[in-house]
Amino acid sequence: MKDFSKEAAAYLEKEVPADVQRFADINVDIAMQVGEYLKEKGWTQKDLADALGKSEAEISKWLSGMHNLTLKSIAKMEVALGKEIILTIRKAEVKFREVELVINP
Repeated sequence: MKDFSKEAAAYLEKEVPADVQRFADINVDIAMQVGEYLKEKGWTQKDLADALGKSEAEISKWLSGMHNLTLKSIAKMEVALGKEIILTIRKAEVKFREVELVINP
């Protein structure tokens, strides 16, 4: 998988609006998270593409860190990978309470 972090960093070094910078930060985070999940499963981008019925080129674009991912495409990747990609604060609080109950019954 191509490392787009230098490309993204160079882009962000320019003066950009806060919302655009936040968008890029989130996209890079998602791309890196998916990359870690692929490594854990021993999958390539092609394997993910096959699981999603997409082309390898499209998945490469999705994971570039600069693509405007939809929630639907993220959800499809979550299902294919069997992992959460986005963890909302609400879900994090629930998970924290579950862990806290196990540690401090």
